[in-house]
Amino acid sequence: MTNTITLSAATVILLALAAYSIYLAMQLRRQKQQQKAIADSLNEGRATRDEDARQSIQIIARALVQKDLTETEAAMRIGFLSQKVIASEEEAKLFSVFQQLAEATSHIPILDDWVMLERSEKRRLTAERESIEKNYSEFMQASAKALMSLSLTR
Repeated sequence: MTNTITLSAATVILLALAAYSIYLAMQLRRQKQQQKAIADSLNEGRATRDEDARQSIQIIARALVQKDLTETEAAMRIGFLSQKVIASEEEAKLFSVFQQLAEATSHIPILDDWVMLERSEKRRLTAERESIEKNYSEFMQASAKALMSLSLTR
């Protein structure tokens, strides 16, 4: 009789543990599915941002080649956007000249700070900017032309 009670108690405990392990396995499976869905969503969002940044880079490169933008302005914009792109090694080399020019001219005030400057200071900084741009101009134009054919999708 005690063997039957012990055996029954052991069976109940074993069934309870089996049910609990099935419950935990289902929770783990559900959690993995949620993580995969989140990862897929993040990757999709990253791909969309990458494509948008590439398209913007092409537009800016085209404007630079057409002389609609100064090289410094294009460098600042492309330098910023290049950080949003998953760049190949070749693309990273093309972006580097823009980043270098942006860095070389980063001390020059922009927007409201520019407006606040005196006319003589604006002339001096404009001459300085143009001198710096002259050093990068050939590389900028070549890189801009190459960036215009950048693949929009990865």
